[in-house]
This record gives sequence, structure tokens and C-alpha cells, in this order.
Amino acid sequence: MSAIFRPEGQQFRATEHAGGPWSPDMLQGSATTALMTREVERLATESGFVVRRLTFDLWRPAGLRAFRPVCELLRDGRKAKTLQVRLMDGETEIGRCTALLTAPSGESPADPFARPMVIDKAPEVGSPPPAFAQKWSRYFQNVSVRLIEGTLEKPGPAAAWMRLDAALVEGEPNTPLLQAVQTADFASGVAQIVDMRDWTFINPEISLYFFRPPESEWILIRAATRVGANGAGLTTATLSDLKGPFAEVMQAMSFVRREAAQAQAS
Repeated sequence: MSAIFRPEGQQFRATEHAGGPWSPDMLQGSATTALMTREVERLATESGFVVRRLTFDLWRPAGLRAFRPVCELLRDGRKAKTLQVRLMDGETEIGRCTALLTAPSGESPADPFARPMVIDKAPEVGSPPPAFAQKWSRYFQNVSVRLIEGTLEKPGPAAAWMRLDAALVEGEPNTPLLQAVQTADFASGVAQIVDMRDWTFINPEISLYFFRPPESEWILIRAATRVGANGAGLTTATLSDLKGPFAEVMQAMSFVRREAAQAQAS
């Protein structure tokens, strides 16, 4: 069965299934963030703490090569820990994850102001995207998608169930946390609001805030994008599993009109 990465000692080599939308020879952002999350989850499990926040800075594009995660404990507290995972391409750092872990407590207070939870449509009643949209990237071809609101091929807010079907790392199951992170990276694509013939955009970072651990392989992402001044934008999303919402996502966006981008490149 296909895998996104194959282990090679302390490194992980990207396969052809890791190719992203800008080039089939460049790593998909979902693959980058999920690989760093694998290290965070391993350390969280060892410590008995739970993952509360993941912030990813994606600094450089990377080819389909072997990558080495480097972990460091920045803060070691009784109630909170801060981890850092750097993803190295040789001696070059291509991305970084900063993770906040907290110690679990016995119970949570009741929220008297909570709104009644709306039950979302199940994945099996959603609709797959058009075949051409599923070919957005080689990586995306390994992701099952079931839309319950909006579309992927037209601008506007949307909601879709997603599940990575290929193993992130060969020989390992994809955990719900890995499924959540790889889904979150699609937030700006699910909520794209511009005509891609006229505009280009970058999303060099993404943060996830968890209020409970995800519990299923199918992850629902409901995303929307707002535009501000000077090309700035913000994509926000809610992640849910089969039991309901479990995390919020924020992603900074930067828009450039294609004519201006071409002039800067020339």
C-alpha cells in the first residue's frame, strides 16, 4: 500500500505520494505538518500530557527528499510543557512546530452558555468533489473527501469530511491527531474566496487549538476566509470528528494580484 514517507534510520524519505499542488516534486504542506505532529504525539504520549496547541511555521519549500525531525523540550512544567520540532532537509530547516502540552485534570466545568450542538451530516452522505479537483495534488489523490456544504472548485466557505487513506509513515496507522493536522492544512483551499486566475496567495503558517482530543479517522473541516488591508487575510476553521467539534484553526493569508506577482518575479 502507498505511504507518504518511508523511514530510513532517523530520517523519513518522501515518496511520490507526498507531492504538492505547486509541483509534484515539492512536498505538500499537509505532509510536512503531519510528520512534525508525529513527533509531538510521541512525546505527549510518553509524558502523559495532552496536545492543546500546535503552531506550524513553514519556512521553505522542500523537494521529495529525506527529512530529519529534531525535537527539543523548551519548557518542562508540572502543568504545561512546550516542545519544539524542527524539520531538517540536511542542514536546512524547512519548517518548525511549537507545541503546547498540558496535564489532564479529572473533570471539566459545565458551560451554562454553550449552544446546543448541531449534528453534522455523516461522511457517507456527503458528495465527493469533481475528479479534476481531486487531482489538485498527488498527495490529495490519497485523501478521501466528502462535501456537505459548498464546493471545492468555486470560491466561498465550505465544509468537507476528509481522511488520509495512505499511511503517513510506512507501516504505521494514521492516528486521529495526524488526520486532524493534515486536514487543517487544507483550510485555505476549502475556504478559498478568489479567482485563482487573478490572484495568488500564500499561507506560511497555521495554528490549531484543541479543546479535546480527536477520536475518529474522518475529520470534518468547516472553513471561511476574511480579507483585510494590504493583501492580508485570515482563514478560520472548526475541526470536528464523529462526536462533534474538537479544535479551532487559524491561518494567516497573504494575497497578491497575479500581475503584481509576475512583475516582482521579472
